[in-house]
Amino acid sequence: MEKIKTILSKMPKVKVKLPKVKVNLPKPNFKPWLEKLKPVVSKVLDMLKKAPQLGLKALKGFLVWFGKAIKESIAQIWTLLGFFIAWLTLTGTAQQIVGLATIFATILWLVTISLREEKEE
Repeated sequence: MEKIKTILSKMPKVKVKLPKVKVNLPKPNFKPWLEKLKPVVSKVLDMLKKAPQLGLKALKGFLVWFGKAIKESIAQIWTLLGFFIAWLTLTGTAQQIVGLATIFATILWLVTISLREEKEE
């Protein structure tokens, strides 16, 4: 090991010089982009200003629908009880199919409340 160290210490050291490279990149021109973005940004800002009003309107609509959904569920309590009893009496795959059909039918019934309402003129 000592021989290798002495041999390596006697070897001349190589100096590497890297050339200096000068890169000239053009400055980016953002003005055309900004002109294109102005209408989009103004529309987004207008939508953001209206967001609280739309949020309150959506919340009010949801609460009205939720009240109607509770009334519909109470009106259909015997039908839902019959579906539940049918689900309890079955076993295996039939029970799973009837359970899923009951859930999907109930969801569809509640989602389409507004379609079944009679319009007052």
